[in-house]
Amino acid sequence: MVSRDDGKYVIWPVYFDKNISRRDGRRVPKNIAVDKPSLDNMYRIAKEMGLNPEIEKEAKHPSKQWDYKGRILVDKKDKKEKILREIAKRLKSLS
Repeated sequence: MVSRDDGKYVIWPVYFDKNISRRDGRRVPKNIAVDKPSLDNMYRIAKEMGLNPEIEKEAKHPSKQWDYKGRILVDKKDKKEKILREIAKRLKSLS
């Protein structure tokens, strides 16, 4: 389990899925969200951004135990929302 003192943010693929409502876990605006975000693409983008990502492929989102597998942990180099929007924009450009 990652704690606040670890200096890492937890980022789940559900944050970027345009098919998920904000209420159900999407964290970015629908216009920059993507269909079925790839954990590998998220990892690659975070690495390009210099966020020293760590991938945890077996982790399951607490409210989506049956679906979204995996998460990445990234350094807290900026506000989480800013990091999420930048990752989302880069994911969108890949699709």
